[in-house]
Amino acid sequence: MRQVRPVSPLRLVTLVALLLALVVGAAACSATKADDAAPDTTVEATTTTTSTVQAPSGTLIATAKVPSLTVFAEPPAVLRADGSTATTTAPKGARPPIPRVGLNSASVSKVALGYQFDNPTYFENPLVMQVLEQHDDWLKVLIQARPNHTEGWVKAADVDVTSTTYKMELSLADRHLTVYDGPTVVAETDVVIGKDTTPTPVGSFYLTEKIQQKNPGGAYGPWVLSTNGYSEAVDLFDNGLPVIAFHGTNQPALIGTPASNGCVRMPNDVVTQLAEMLPAGTPILIVEESLAAGAPVDTTLATAA
Repeated sequence: MRQVRPVSPLRLVTLVALLLALVVGAAACSATKADDAAPDTTVEATTTTTSTVQAPSGTLIATAKVPSLTVFAEPPAVLRADGSTATTTAPKGARPPIPRVGLNSASVSKVALGYQFDNPTYFENPLVMQVLEQHDDWLKVLIQARPNHTEGWVKAADVDVTSTTYKMELSLADRHLTVYDGPTVVAETDVVIGKDTTPTPVGSFYLTEKIQQKNPGGAYGPWVLSTNGYSEAVDLFDNGLPVIAFHGTNQPALIGTPASNGCVRMPNDVVTQLAEMLPAGTPILIVEESLAAGAPVDTTLATAA
């Protein structure tokens, strides 16, 4: 049996004092942690936060969740104090805007505040746009309009935001298309580009929708990958708006030449692969010069002229 020794009064007082000190110290630590975790209530309600276009997860994509999406031509008042703007200046000698009063497409029209887009689109696909900036309640987006590279503003509550790591890069000099998933090349092919009188426009664009063709052996092949870009050489094409698209072909012998009306043609097996792989919203960079193999160019330059 273990012997129990009596505790002297002096030692008892010392132990009680030490215990009280430990309790007070623990309480102080707990209070400090709680204060550090408390939200900062000194920030003004009008403060907005902004993220860059290229998040670590890839390019941001806005998918409309309302049947009619308003895109405002100018930023909301809460953002104007920061100098935010969506004004796009058409280059000298450019074709007239699309859409415009008297010339609207089946799913987008010009309105007083900017543009009105139908969702789903004319081809019954979800309406998507590439996100350039994220704010608390607003998103700056790249839209389908001419002048190419036109920007606008949408309410964050009207869209869902996702991302993709895919991107397409086209060199007009090489007449060669390369598709990346992050830094990895996942597809590449020689293509047909626009001829001198109807050139393929350059700049940063995005894939708006994928449209499967009823006749896979026709002029457009099995798939049309439509973009937000328009021809800068013609105002109408085949009684419709001159949308730039990537699609298949029934003239594979022309691949590697400048022979189109501005669209980009490719082998049917490749366009089928891309249609199955790429989501709507995938960024597209089209440049005049050669692109070094394995060295993708930064596609964040969405407002390049």
